[in-house]
Amino acid sequence: MTTEIAVINRLGVALAADSAVTIPGYGADKVFNTGDKLFELSERYPVALMVNGSMDFLGVPWEIIAKEFRCTPPDGAATLTIKQWMERFLNFLAGHPTVKSGDVRRWQDGMIEEELDSITAIVRDRLEAVAAEDGEQNIHDVLRGLYTTIMAERVQALAQNPLLESLAGITVDAILPTVRSIVAELETQRIPFDANADQREFFANVIAQRLLSDLDRLTATGLIVAGFGGKDLFPSLYAVDIDGFIAGRLRYRASHDVTISRGEDTGTAISFAQTDVVDRLLKGTDNRFIDGARAFIKENVSGSLERNFTRLKLKISRSDGSEIPPSDMGGLLGDLIASQFESKFAANLRTEFERKFKETIALMPKQDLIELAEALVSITAIERKASDDAGTVGGPIDVALITRAEGFVWIKRKHHFKAELNPRYMWRRFGKHRREESDEEE
Repeated sequence: MTTEIAVINRLGVALAADSAVTIPGYGADKVFNTGDKLFELSERYPVALMVNGSMDFLGVPWEIIAKEFRCTPPDGAATLTIKQWMERFLNFLAGHPTVKSGDVRRWQDGMIEEELDSITAIVRDRLEAVAAEDGEQNIHDVLRGLYTTIMAERVQALAQNPLLESLAGITVDAILPTVRSIVAELETQRIPFDANADQREFFANVIAQRLLSDLDRLTATGLIVAGFGGKDLFPSLYAVDIDGFIAGRLRYRASHDVTISRGEDTGTAISFAQTDVVDRLLKGTDNRFIDGARAFIKENVSGSLERNFTRLKLKISRSDGSEIPPSDMGGLLGDLIASQFESKFAANLRTEFERKFKETIALMPKQDLIELAEALVSITAIERKASDDAGTVGGPIDVALITRAEGFVWIKRKHHFKAELNPRYMWRRFGKHRREESDEEE
């Protein structure tokens, strides 16, 4: 995991990213503190890319993809908006040699394994309760029924999720044949439920629905493009979450679309990946506190009403004279108060905190944008170090500033070599550009 910050106003956008990269497996997560997550996306135009989450796409590091794109600017780059820069980058990715059938198949197999593990975990949780109700049932029949029920629930739940915007026009029926062929190739011993045709068809529907609507996976990556479009006076930012490839298309959804203007939206700070610490600072609270408070209110209002109505022997009747159980009334009242807490108090609190910060950020000079972006990453790293976290935020902080006049400028940047030890590299990288610029001026 990671923490990345964009602080943006009319003067420019400051970007900051830590260097911690978490690699799952090996019996425990491995953390490296030298990962590169912030890149100059164009050698000529003021555009940057930040990545978080998974640091590769189908086995190829994002660093390689970003630097290849940087060397091949898109057509019409001088007039592109920031959103169009993102679209061009995604188009480049879709046609990149990265997207090979073998790699795509391994990614699909990984998702199937993940879904099988998830369903099996739910079955284990429910198995004990089912067995307690009737211990004489045939275990084979119980498992078959549980797997069928849970897969039906998964299909129904996934069908309620919105379709990924990048897969618009693709239906479950369109990808089911492909999914069926993959499921059919699964080894019988790998499938924990009956490998009959009905069960396989159920599972194929689960996978098809998930491919079209689900992105909440460890392999997902956040991509953030920020800077100035060719005709933009002020900066903007566009971000997506991306994971995998299906039916010839990338799977992604937009997460942020920020445009600075002369009106009210003249400055803001945005956090990506691990956002809880920054949310508490900039918004007065975070989702963890709001969710906990909501659950506390719901539980205690419901329990308190039921206890007191029982103690005082009070009754609540409908208009037809039928009695409403205190537990039902308590549950309804608890839900109502918890919902009001979240939608009124918590929302107003966050809005007020954000408003004050945004007003200040809108007036910040460039140096203060830089300092705030770096400080917000640093604060998160310190909080993680002081907690029981595995150090998922840390290492050197890379910081860059993008303005319309100066373009992309590094403020702080770690490097794996020293410039003075590599004069030939410096000539290859910079001497050639200087000579080309001199030729153009002449």
